[in-house]
Amino acid sequence: MRPSHLSTILDKEFLGTLQGYHTPVMLWGPPGVGKSQIVAQIGARHNAPVIDVRLSQMEPSDLRGIPFRDSELVEWAIPSMLPNAERHGAQGILFLDEITSAVPSVSAAAYQL
Repeated sequence: MRPSHLSTILDKEFLGTLQGYHTPVMLWGPPGVGKSQIVAQIGARHNAPVIDVRLSQMEPSDLRGIPFRDSELVEWAIPSMLPNAERHGAQGILFLDEITSAVPSVSAAAYQL
């Protein structure tokens, strides 16, 4: 697929999320073909922050957070890199890069996001 065609598709998907539709998109291709760059361009074009998470460098707790005790309950400290409307705004792109290179436990945690 040509980069211009991919860019058009990603633009439509981004605009669809603003209307309440949520379709995760997986970009698959060899290193160096511009997947990350196209995602960054989509974010810039829509004035939306891109949170770029390199999953091959993560551990499961980096995505799930860590548990802590709060009175009688156990809560989870959510990692600050994950999307948060107060920090990142109401819209944005969470780009989980290198998911096929991540260890299985990290991939499993990423699929739960």
